[in-house]
Amino acid sequence: MTSTPVALLLLTAQRHHLEDHPQERALSAAWQRRVLSARAAGSLVVHVQWDGASGTPGETFSRGWVLHPDFRAEAGDLPLRAAHPDAFAGSGLDAELRRRGVTKLHLLTLPGTELLPATAETARGLGYEVRVFEAQPQTLGTPG
Repeated sequence: MTSTPVALLLLTAQRHHLEDHPQERALSAAWQRRVLSARAAGSLVVHVQWDGASGTPGETFSRGWVLHPDFRAEAGDLPLRAAHPDAFAGSGLDAELRRRGVTKLHLLTLPGTELLPATAETARGLGYEVRVFEAQPQTLGTPG
């Protein structure tokens, strides 16, 4: 397995996060550019699927639980199931990242999500350098 120092974590790319969002198309296009840029740079792309409770929009295995149709895990990506609100809690994410030599995390998320603080805090506590991409779609078009 090749080592990559950077991973891009898509924290809110499930259908229930993006479908019917007022800026769905712009967000999707901006995020797709970010994903393509990460892959081109050799970064690991992690697709987080949050297991949701029965009756919620993100209920596990429901239509809203799957990734938005504009995003899919490709060869070399890491699909990851997680429980709210921390992508590291009980998911094996830390072990997978360390196995791949990741030291820096780029977190891509909708603004104001409760998933960001817990995941970012755990990541920093585990020694990862964390960068957050939580901006509006117009500011996501170019990697920073």
